Amino acid sequence: MVPGLTIAFSAITLLLSLVFPLLLAIWFCRKYKAPVTTVLLGALTFLIFQLILRIPLLRILQSYYPGTNPNLEGWNLVFYSFFMAFTAALFEEGGRVLVYKLFLKKKTDRINAIAFGIGHGGFEAISLVGFTYINNLILMAVINLGILNPANDPTGALSKAADLIINTSPVMFLMAGIERVLSIILHIGFSLLVVYGLASKKTRFVLYAFLAHFVLNFPLVFIQGMAGGMYIAMAYIAVLALVALYWITRISPALFSNMPFDKIQEARDR
Repeated sequence: MVPGLTIAFSAITLLLSLVFPLLLAIWFCRKYKAPVTTVLLGALTFLIFQLILRIPLLRILQSYYPGTNPNLEGWNLVFYSFFMAFTAALFEEGGRVLVYKLFLKKKTDRINAIAFGIGHGGFEAISLVGFTYINNLILMAVINLGILNPANDPTGALSKAADLIINTSPVMFLMAGIERVLSIILHIGFSLLVVYGLASKKTRFVLYAFLAHFVLNFPLVFIQGMAGGMYIAMAYIAVLALVALYWITRISPALFSNMPFDKIQEARDR
């Protein structure tokens, strides 16, 4: 039987990773008159540059590096972590720059930048976690209702998945949802860095977005290998999300307000 707490935490994660991003996008667009197209372009950026381009490319390259049976220890682990973090930052931040230059170059105000980040981070949460937890909750119901029959599972895949769910600490199912909320905050912060860099022609802010994304991802493999690594990793992500929140709410408004008024007004009007 799947513990009730596991089911409850999974339901919360489903709400945080599927319902929350949609409600956030709707609320933000209504309250701040942000174009829905900007949110959709943010989502499209993650879909194209991460799901369609980067992840398949990594699968193709896997047989070359790190290999199908990699020895991820010592410097091999360092190089592999660097490779994964670098490509994540390159594809996602590069994707933001490219999409903004192609489709949103007249919408370089702060509101559109935040909407873009909501779309990017929200679609990531929905596609990577939200859909997964729909399947998880269905499997939990099947297990607890006694429907899962080993005779109908010749490969044993469902049985293995059921054992994993039953034996995993319930809190892990909650952490997945919390991590998605924190990631949305980070993506909004990254988007503001990129858009401000493009609008003000201060390209160092685009570089800051790349470096921040790299710093987020690079140490996670090492942290998760420690005792209690999942909790340390969550604390690390939370600290970076708080820094991003400070940038979003305290620093970025002043920077965007100091840009030439006519340029901001033109961006908002169009």
